[in-house]
Amino acid sequence: MPFRQRERFERTDVPRYSPYRNAIAIAVLVAVGVLLVVLLGTLWAKAQKPISVGNESLSKSLQAQGQVTSPDGYTVSQDSFTNVLVLTVDDVNAKSPKLTKAQILSLDATARKGTLVTIPLDTKVNDGKADVRLQDLYSGSGASACIVPLATAANLRMTHAMLASNDVWDKIESYKGAGVSALMSHGADLLYSINTDMSTGDLMDVAELVQSIGVNNLKRMDAPASQEADGAGGNWSVLNSAQLGVDIGIMVPAA
Repeated sequence: MPFRQRERFERTDVPRYSPYRNAIAIAVLVAVGVLLVVLLGTLWAKAQKPISVGNESLSKSLQAQGQVTSPDGYTVSQDSFTNVLVLTVDDVNAKSPKLTKAQILSLDATARKGTLVTIPLDTKVNDGKADVRLQDLYSGSGASACIVPLATAANLRMTHAMLASNDVWDKIESYKGAGVSALMSHGADLLYSINTDMSTGDLMDVAELVQSIGVNNLKRMDAPASQEADGAGGNWSVLNSAQLGVDIGIMVPAA
C-alpha cells in the first residue's frame, strides 16, 4: 500500500529563526542600557543639587514680625498684597553666601501690579540690641536675623523671604505662560537658585503672579532714604517708611 507524503505547513504563530535575531536583541539591550545609564546619571546629578524650600529658620523669623502701623493721614490698603524679601547672594548654595543686593518684591494681586524696591545695604536696622547696618547684620547673623529688623525699619510685613541668585528673575520670565505643572517640570533650575520659607506650591503661586503681572511691568525703584551719621564717623541710610508704603501702594490716604 503506497504511503502518502505528508505536506509541510509553515506555522505563523511560531517565530522563525533568523541569524540576525540575536544581533538585534543585543543591539536593543545595549541601547536600553545606554538610556538607563544616561537617565540614572541625570537623576543622580539632580539629587545632588539642594532644593531649599520650606526653610524653617526663615519661617520662624517671618512669624516673629510685628504689626504694620499707619502714618498720619494714611491707612492700610484693603488690596491683597504679597511682600517677598529677596536677598540676592553670590552663591545661594555656598556655606556663607555673600549678600550683593536686598530687595522687597511687593505684589498687589487685586490691582495686578507689582513693585521691586531696592534697599540700600547700609540701611540702619536694629537687631534688638543695637543699631547696625543691614549688610553687617546679614554677615554676622545670616538671612533669618534680617527679616524682623528690616520689616520694622520699612514698616512692612513680609509674607515670604528668600535668598536668590542673580538670574532668578530671568528664569521666572522664561517660564512665562506655563502652568504650575509646567513650571514644576521645566523650571527645576528655579528651585536650585533659591533658599526660601515657601513651599513648592507657594513658590509656584508667586511665580505665576509675577508672570501674570509681567517681570518687565514691575515698577522698579530705590527705597526712599536719607543719610544719617552713624555716631562712629560714618553714615548709614535711614528708610522713609511712610513714603515707601505710599510708593508701593500699601498705604493709601485715609478717608
